[in-house]
Amino acid sequence: MRVEGKVEIRKTDTFIEYDIVKDDVVVGSVELNPERHEIARLNIWKPYQDYGYGTQVVKDLVKQGYTSLWVRSDNEKAIHVYEKCGFKKAGETMFQMRYD
Repeated sequence: MRVEGKVEIRKTDTFIEYDIVKDDVVVGSVELNPERHEIARLNIWKPYQDYGYGTQVVKDLVKQGYTSLWVRSDNEKAIHVYEKCGFKKAGETMFQMRYD
């Protein structure tokens, strides 16, 4: 079956992005999917890493019911944070693809 007509990409409210703020300074961001109770993305900016901000955010989100996430299998730092917060690996399914 071939698609007829133009295919569009539209912004949705499925994922909601928030700044992570400490003492009025943005130290990172988190993107959530409230419908699936999923942490879609979590970033702590380099200068603010290793201070426990990521761990605190993940623990707070777990308390709010966010119990699912995806992480690259080679991101050992993130995996450590998530495991420290009680997450367990469910599989080795993420990998990077690139268009050259």
